[in-house]
Amino acid sequence: MELLAGSNSYKILRGNYVYLDNDFLNLLYKNADVFTKSLKYLKSSELLVDPFTRFEFLRGIYVPGEKKMMENFIDFFTPAISHNDLFQNIQKNALALSTIYCHNKMAKGASTVDLLLAGRIMYDASEPLLITGNKKDFPSCIFDNLTIFNVEQINDGAIQSFSVIKFNRSKFDKCVENLNRVV
Repeated sequence: MELLAGSNSYKILRGNYVYLDNDFLNLLYKNADVFTKSLKYLKSSELLVDPFTRFEFLRGIYVPGEKKMMENFIDFFTPAISHNDLFQNIQKNALALSTIYCHNKMAKGASTVDLLLAGRIMYDASEPLLITGNKKDFPSCIFDNLTIFNVEQINDGAIQSFSVIKFNRSKFDKCVENLNRVV
């Protein structure tokens, strides 16, 4: 597999907190070459994993040896802080996003985990980034797409894209304003 990224990717990612979505984590876990190449772009970033993303990453493993290897892998990344007060705010944000998604007819694809991850990104004052292959779960009416990582399959040339996105407060506020006109 070959990792292809825009020339501005390093600059965009440098010094930022970057959350990793489950699909990107799985790609890194299964492809050591892509993992090594992605670290070139991410080496000066703080890589974070949300507790719900961790759960999603580990939930389907039942072979003890494989589970331990996956736990060791995910422990390489910084776990996001998790406590009840924080969760209350994340949940409130996730519900607000869910309402906006429904209003804009985008609610079908977003999983609960992705809504909670979006709620966390929205809550975090450090304005973190997110790498995800599920851009549709983080719509452009609320999130800015900063750059894209493309991963090319060597055997058939198929391309899988991963967006680096950022929450945009003014876009969100505009969506809330539009929603309030309806309600």
